[in-house]
Amino acid sequence: MTSASLSDQRLLIDLQQLDSQLARLVHERHDLPVLARIEATVGELKANKRDAVVAAASLAEAKREATHADDEVAKVVHRAAALRELLSSGAAGARDLTAIQGEIDQLGRRQGDLEEAQFAAMEALERAQAEVDRLAQSEQEVRAAGRELTAERDAEFARIDAELRDTQSRRDALASAIPADLLAEYDDVRRATGGLGAVALYGRRVEGNVEISPQEHARIAAAPQDQVIHAEDNDVILVRMED
Repeated sequence: MTSASLSDQRLLIDLQQLDSQLARLVHERHDLPVLARIEATVGELKANKRDAVVAAASLAEAKREATHADDEVAKVVHRAAALRELLSSGAAGARDLTAIQGEIDQLGRRQGDLEEAQFAAMEALERAQAEVDRLAQSEQEVRAAGRELTAERDAEFARIDAELRDTQSRRDALASAIPADLLAEYDDVRRATGGLGAVALYGRRVEGNVEISPQEHARIAAAPQDQVIHAEDNDVILVRMED
């Protein structure tokens, strides 16, 4: 059973406050709201990139379709122009004139159909290009927002890290003033409970206005002042704050 002067035991309360502050700062650093916003921004950027890949493929296909439509129209126009030139030159035989004129008429109808397809292909191309442009602009906006969030995160990290260093320095200095066996017992309890090593006891009232039972109070009152008291076996250390 560990023994230590009340003045040394009471140092544990100050130490506990520093340890609680360290734990709070670590938790705050891990759960900064800006971190969730950065994660959401990264997800948004990934989704944008996936959409951009699809949009780029659609744009490439639309360009191929538009080029094909232009080529088909050009072929028909070229063929019709050649036939008209043949008619006007008088080089064709009389029996061929009707067939040539029929082909020219057929080419005219074909050109009309192809030009409709050409127009539709151009509209599809414009839509595909607009979508690519929109996603590119969206990516720039998301990246700009990401840079702002990163700067905010770094500023918060710097603030918390400075507090952590200062608090840890004060903790180390205080711990060095506590007897080694008492400090080891406190640290063992704190590890076992997940962070709570010692609490202050004022008569029958524990920190947080929780009262201990009369039997517990009697047990503590009967213990020597230099005895380190636990609330229960291997539970938190109760530091008597009143002589």
